[in-house]
Amino acid sequence: MRCPFCDNPDTRVLDSRQTEDGHVIRRRRICDACGKRFTTYEKAEISILMIVKKDGRREAFDRQKVAGGIIRACEKRPVSMEEINEMAARIERKAQAAGRSEVTSDYIGELVMDELRAVDQVAYIRFASVYRQFANVEKFAEEIDKLRQVGSARARHGIRIAIDGPSGAGKSTIAKRVAARLGFDYIDTGAMYRSIGLKMARSGFFGEDGMHGGAVDPSREIDPDRLSSVLAETEIDFREGKVYLDGEDVESEIRNSEISKAASACAQIGIVREKLVDIQREIGSRKNVVMDGRDIGTNVFRDAEYKFFLTAAPEERAKRRFLELKEKGQDVVYEDILKDVEERDYRDTHRELNPLRKAEDAVEIDSTHMTIEEVVDEICSRVTI
Repeated sequence: MRCPFCDNPDTRVLDSRQTEDGHVIRRRRICDACGKRFTTYEKAEISILMIVKKDGRREAFDRQKVAGGIIRACEKRPVSMEEINEMAARIERKAQAAGRSEVTSDYIGELVMDELRAVDQVAYIRFASVYRQFANVEKFAEEIDKLRQVGSARARHGIRIAIDGPSGAGKSTIAKRVAARLGFDYIDTGAMYRSIGLKMARSGFFGEDGMHGGAVDPSREIDPDRLSSVLAETEIDFREGKVYLDGEDVESEIRNSEISKAASACAQIGIVREKLVDIQREIGSRKNVVMDGRDIGTNVFRDAEYKFFLTAAPEERAKRRFLELKEKGQDVVYEDILKDVEERDYRDTHRELNPLRKAEDAVEIDSTHMTIEEVVDEICSRVTI
């Protein structure tokens, strides 16, 4: 960067620090030519977010307008202007994080509802009565009952969102985005099996090479008593999007083909599945979580507050997988992938241990003709936090 004093083209950065909100970088610089020091501020450039009104009109997102609506809802409530401004800022960040150039006014309204629900329930009901146009007192009673139900769930444990469905339905992608939007923890069940696979490999269950990060032999016979002892001393947790095995960050170490083979072998072992279900339930007892799989709503969290069954036509799921692999440069045949999808569906629905099926109280979402964001919007619109 040029020096603002002598126009020298080369200056040096002395130190860099984030501002308190973490959205701006402050850099102290020095010019070697004139010796003057100066400060610059670096901020991400974000395109203008447009809001589509109910009548079709479009206008730029206005944080102050959002804050004004929150102020009216919070009148004479114990909510400070600082809290209101923070809510408006979070709403703007969440809207920008959606990755779209425009969003609907309904979408912004739901974000406001989410913020108010967590801060002041009276303000939330005020806003909801106008935003959702309550026509009678029964509507107020219904909304208050919802708040009480969620409050009861929070007193017992975290809020749990279960997303089940067949292979290729987009469960992981959807679950991650739902968790990010709601501020929940995403529990990657696949990473849990990979972590167990890594520990078993390190412990020599899959051969000498596997102990040192080499090739694993998943066909080796497993000593169940020794495995039970190893599992009894195993802890798995998720923090800031990373998986921790016995307190160690193993996020990068579990993402390779050898550990994938080990994980597949682990998934066939009953005591491993039982151990991981126990861990999943324990995590769900203390955090707000989104978890995807094939038996989350029917086995792991049978009493989950929210259950969704995500599906799509086999042809569409095969097409998505085909395009994904083609983008990675792999030589694949659509018909082969479709056959694999159909065979996988049969195995999952006919297996003896916790077969794939839709929970009776789950909301089914057919994503055949839906975008990822449309599915995420549908799920989040049904969740009260």
